[in-house]
Amino acid sequence: MNQWQKMIIDLKEQGLTQTQIATEMDCSQNYVSNLENGLCGKRLGYEKGKNLEKLWQIHCAPQQIA
Repeated sequence: MNQWQKMIIDLKEQGLTQTQIATEMDCSQNYVSNLENGLCGKRLGYEKGKNLEKLWQIHCAPQQIA
């Protein structure tokens, strides 16, 4: 499992949908699905990666620290 898969799974566990994640990443829901399933994403584009990291920080990082 790569870091992008883990972030998407964490976000979904926090109640976000693939569509919500895709909107924040500025990509399609299908792309998020492919990332989650490991079909792509080992070399995620810079902007998409930063957007995913930012979303993860907002929704998941506080739980990781606690």
